[in-house]
Amino acid sequence: MGGAAGVGEAVDQICLLPWGTRGGDVQRLYRAARRLQKAPLTFLGASRLAEVVRAGDVVLLLTGAGDASELPGGETDGPLGVAVLARALHLGLGARPVVISEERNLDPLRAVLEVTGAECSLLPFPCGQEGAGYRLLEELQPTTLISVEKLGPNSKGVIHDMRGRDVSASHASVRGLFDGARDRGILTVAVGDRGNEVGFGLLVGPHVGPQLRSARCRCPCRGSIGCDIRADVLVVSSISNWGAYGVVTCLQALTGRRLLHTPEDEAAMLGAAIVAGARDGVTHALTSTVDGANLKVQQAVVTLLGAVQ
Repeated sequence: MGGAAGVGEAVDQICLLPWGTRGGDVQRLYRAARRLQKAPLTFLGASRLAEVVRAGDVVLLLTGAGDASELPGGETDGPLGVAVLARALHLGLGARPVVISEERNLDPLRAVLEVTGAECSLLPFPCGQEGAGYRLLEELQPTTLISVEKLGPNSKGVIHDMRGRDVSASHASVRGLFDGARDRGILTVAVGDRGNEVGFGLLVGPHVGPQLRSARCRCPCRGSIGCDIRADVLVVSSISNWGAYGVVTCLQALTGRRLLHTPEDEAAMLGAAIVAGARDGVTHALTSTVDGANLKVQQAVVTLLGAVQ
């Protein structure tokens, strides 16, 4: 496999670099997604975006994870990936990005977007309002919907964190948003790492449950933590930010424009997110880490992606 698709193979492997004890779970989810989609996942996401998005099109990007009681400003995983994607979509394809998330996550998102210089709008997405997604689609008329580390509900309508706890109350429901997108033929691309994020409904059936170390929840619903909302393209990576960076790397191979950020940008973005209140999603600490991986690891991944040709 050569050309841009060959770039995708290399990029996928970089985005799957093992981290801690979670590596095996992610690898199994990746293999299931790869068998179904039959192409490097980051390349598939980038190629579909390049096919669909035209100059002036609205692209809706969303993120949001973490229980509000422990992560009142959200996680460091998600905002960085969304910001880098938003910038790339504007510079590479001429899109008009609109970023949405729960109100509590907006300050870190705003801070990170300012660092990247991404030209986009930032809007709150209310909790507990199923119809909000439909209204956004009507108002904004996007051609594409992208989620990065956005927690979503299981088949019983309950949103779980990775510990299997019900965190539905502090997260916006996105089922209406994705159902509406499917009804309108809007392209949906999702990036996730553990199965409880939007997009993993693509693997619902014999695929998701057995792949997750904590397949059953700890709340009264007694269902799986796996989100059952589907996406047209599902990108699986060890850390969701990395999957978003991987899509951008493939997009720059397709467009011939430099779109990926630098390791120095990564440090600036992570620092800005933390100052604005984002925390590590695993440790819940205000540290320069993402899912327990320190800044040097984040920068190393960006360096490796930048070297792919």
